[in-house]
Amino acid sequence: MSSFQSLPVPAQEFAGSLLSWYDRNRRALPWRDDPHWYRVWISEIMLQQTTVKAVVPYFNAFLSRFPDVQTLATAREADVLALWAGLGYYTRARHLHEAARIICSRFGGTLPADYRAVLALPGIGRYTAGAILSIAFGLPYPVVDGNVRRVLARYTGFMAAWTSNSTRALWDLLTEVVNHQAVVARVGDFNQALMELGATVCTQRNSNCERCPLASSCVARRLSMQDSLPRRRPARPSVVLDCVVVLLRQGERILMHVNRDGPFPRDLWELPRITGLPDRDLEQHFAKEHGLLLKVGTVVKTVAHLITHHRIRIHVVEASLQHTSIPDEYRWIDPNEPEVGLSGYVRKVLRGLAHPVHAAAD
Repeated sequence: MSSFQSLPVPAQEFAGSLLSWYDRNRRALPWRDDPHWYRVWISEIMLQQTTVKAVVPYFNAFLSRFPDVQTLATAREADVLALWAGLGYYTRARHLHEAARIICSRFGGTLPADYRAVLALPGIGRYTAGAILSIAFGLPYPVVDGNVRRVLARYTGFMAAWTSNSTRALWDLLTEVVNHQAVVARVGDFNQALMELGATVCTQRNSNCERCPLASSCVARRLSMQDSLPRRRPARPSVVLDCVVVLLRQGERILMHVNRDGPFPRDLWELPRITGLPDRDLEQHFAKEHGLLLKVGTVVKTVAHLITHHRIRIHVVEASLQHTSIPDEYRWIDPNEPEVGLSGYVRKVLRGLAHPVHAAAD
C-alpha cells in the first residue's frame, strides 16, 4: 500500500472499538480533569517532543504559577523560562508567552474557536490547533503526531517509505473520519484515544497487540510486521561538538551569564563557555571571548549532553578570578534559587560536585 486511502473496516466500527477501549483505559492526567482550552493548550505545547511522565510535574507547577492566560501574558519572560528550565525546546515557552499576550490583546483573553485564528498564533501548527479545537471545543479537526502516524501505518499496512505525501494523505483520511457521524460527537476523545493507543499499546518497540482494540483488523499484525512499520527515513547524522566551561565559585554562588547563542537554549543562565578542547591557552581564550582574567586549573569532569542532532562534550575546568571585577553581563548566581532558569547542561555539570545544585529534570 502506498497511500492512506481507506481504513480496513468502516469508520463506525473503527471509532467504536477505539472509544470503548479509551473509556476503560484512559490515563488520569491533570489536563484531562478540566479540558479548558488554556489547560489543553499548555499541555499540548509541553508535550511536543516530550513524554507525559516528564510533562506532568512541569504542567502542575506552571498552572500553579500561571493559572490563566492573563497571568501568563503579564509575566516576565525570564519567569516563564525559569519554570520551563529542564523541559527543553525553549522556543516553545517563548511562543507560549507571546501567544498569551496576543490572546489577551486581540481576543479579550479568550481563545477563539476558529481554526485559522488559532493556527495563526505563535507556536501553534496544524496538530496543536486540531488538538485544542477538538478537545476543548469539540470541533471536528484531526490530529497527526508520531503516535497517530505509527498506529495508522500499522493498522492500514502502509508499506512505503514515509514521505511528506504520506503525511498529507493521512491528514486527509483522518479529516474524513473525524467528520463521520460516529465520531463527530466525541471527536476530542477520539483524537486522544488514537494518541493514547500509540503511547501505551502500539508503541515504537515491543507493541502489545494482545491489549489493542484494533488487533483483529490490523493489517500489520496479520502480516507479523507490527514492529517494523512505519518504515523510517535515514536518521540525520550527528554533529559532535566539544566545549570548555569554567566553574568559578563564590561560596554557594556560581559565576554565570545569560546565553545569547546556540546550540544551547537562549536566555537561560549558563557557565562561561568556549568552543573546542581544553588546551594550554584557555586563559587567553576566556580573556578574549568573555573578558575574564582567570587562573585556570584542571579538568574536573566531562559531561555528555544532547541537543537535537548535536552530541556535545562539555569539559569542566575549575578556575579562579585574577581580578575582582567581572564583565557587566555576568552575575554571581545561586543555582538553587527556584526563579533561576538554568540551561540543562549546567545542572549536569553541577550535579555531584562539592556544592551540588538541587536535582531537576533535564
